[in-house]
Amino acid sequence: MDIQKRLAVFFQRLEAAPAASTAGEAMSLVCRLMEQVEDELCSLPREEPPPLRFTGRMYAPRPDRMRSLEDGGLVADARHHRIYRRPDGAIRIELVPAGITLLTKEGRKS
Repeated sequence: MDIQKRLAVFFQRLEAAPAASTAGEAMSLVCRLMEQVEDELCSLPREEPPPLRFTGRMYAPRPDRMRSLEDGGLVADARHHRIYRRPDGAIRIELVPAGITLLTKEGRKS
């Protein structure tokens, strides 16, 4: 399956998943779903550690590409995307550099 179709499956699964209640839970959800989609649908084997160059397989954001925000949220830079996780577990994924929002998911309501 090509990368655009796998990315669409990832977005579908992320939208359908139960909402997270913290930025850390949201980050874990994004990473877990990305790896599940690629393990199931990508013909390229996972490399450990993930390569620095693009191989055609998507990987969860690397820790060195994540940073904390002043409000307690987290942001991660991926190859063509920026993933924001709010303190309440909300998630927003933007296409970079266009700044177009591709997905928003609310956090779990207390």
